[in-house]
Amino acid sequence: MILVIPLISHLLISLVVLSLPNLTRREILFGVIVPSGFRSSLDGRRVIRRFRSAVAIPILAGLIAITQRDAFSWVFVASLATVIAGSVAFVLLHRRVKAFAVQPPTIRVIELSIQAERLPWFLWLGVVPLLLLAGAAVYLRANWDSIPIRFPVHWDINGNPNRWANRSFRGVYAPLLFAAEMAVWFLAFALAIWYGSRQSETLRKPMVGFCVAVQWALALTMTGVALGPLLHLPIALIAVGGMPVIFVGVIYLIKKSKDPRAAMDPTPNECWKGGMIYYNPDDAALFVGRRDGIGLTANMGNPWSWVMLGSLPVLIAIGFLVMR
Repeated sequence: MILVIPLISHLLISLVVLSLPNLTRREILFGVIVPSGFRSSLDGRRVIRRFRSAVAIPILAGLIAITQRDAFSWVFVASLATVIAGSVAFVLLHRRVKAFAVQPPTIRVIELSIQAERLPWFLWLGVVPLLLLAGAAVYLRANWDSIPIRFPVHWDINGNPNRWANRSFRGVYAPLLFAAEMAVWFLAFALAIWYGSRQSETLRKPMVGFCVAVQWALALTMTGVALGPLLHLPIALIAVGGMPVIFVGVIYLIKKSKDPRAAMDPTPNECWKGGMIYYNPDDAALFVGRRDGIGLTANMGNPWSWVMLGSLPVLIAIGFLVMR
């Protein structure tokens, strides 16, 4: 088991990186709109083969390092090296594929409707995690005297506690407060995606659903951490409690990405930096379809993108300070 978990983790991340050329729509390769059939052409197969050859080196080196050294220490280094190699190769091949680029049509078709579009019904499920966290807080307050004076709040990969907290407001409620602020952020993020994306973007609704799934996963995990000392919940249950929800959200997003979509991505090729970052101050859309994977990405030419994305690391930092 000391080797199995690191190896599986590294292989899963490696599989995602290797699959990057196949995660996008057929007419997009390395962030560039290409002619129909380009993927199966000699040039298309050549650039895909070069990408996978570049990524295969850190993948194999990481597998060897994990089996020869401290597995849990090397899995992070190996996976990070694979991601970096994949990103660099993606950007370099993006430049090469631009020679075959097809520009999207300059004529835009705009649909006008006097009826406001309704929010997806499942967005309201994003309120439930906040109610769950509030209910856990009420339960802890009602059973305050039953909470141990000192209890574990973090465990290593082997299930051994490595950080403890005291029975205080901060020690007891910190996990719930952290989950609450993150749940509110993801709910706001879902609303930003809905109102900040083009109505023709078919991945808009699946992305909202994925944000709700992340809310549920955070709430379930942190509720388990907060109630663990009182209910003596197994560590394994706390660790994997929210994973099934995330799994369902990812499957739903992948499935919807395979549905028929608009004939061509409307974003200009020149506004994509390295095929990964979209910067277009003239585009009113806050979110557009990704060209390096599945889902949506922010238009970094819109100032609100910087405000929205910049608030996330600030909230995470505040949460970690509260939970220390």
